[in-house]
Amino acid sequence: MAAFATAEACDSNTALLASGELRALEPIFKIYGQRRSFSGPIVTLKVFEDNVLVRQLLETRGEGRVLVIDGGGSKRCALVGGNLAQSAQNMGWSGIIVNGCIRDVDEINACDIGVRALGSNPLKSNKKAIGEKHIPISIAGSLIRDGEWLYADSDGILISKMELSI
Repeated sequence: MAAFATAEACDSNTALLASGELRALEPIFKIYGQRRSFSGPIVTLKVFEDNVLVRQLLETRGEGRVLVIDGGGSKRCALVGGNLAQSAQNMGWSGIIVNGCIRDVDEINACDIGVRALGSNPLKSNKKAIGEKHIPISIAGSLIRDGEWLYADSDGILISKMELSI
């Protein structure tokens, strides 16, 4: 991705911010993975302490998209580990946002993908395949819809109803 700066995007898109078409997520996420800056169309997923659907999605072609996982904010287990991050990298995903935890931090940090999560936990998740794909989710103070655009860098994460010109 070209050097995209979320701060500059906010400064140059005040009308979109005022209308709610561009919004910043609350700064609750830690930064993982080698890509400090990433963007792409959003794929939404809502799960709770169960990562079967996470695996199903990340094993499909990412085509530069970003998987945004509403894990209910649970810190009791990890939804993404090193194997899934490697798979996401290999399948062409741009990034993963986890409203929950990851594990295998060193492995994830070695992957050429952007990852944001609330923290890490070594416990693995349940395997019941319970959750919902492609639905509106609410995380970090914002409603996020499948197909919207996500822009992330070291300053934060923006959600846009449309692709922004960089």
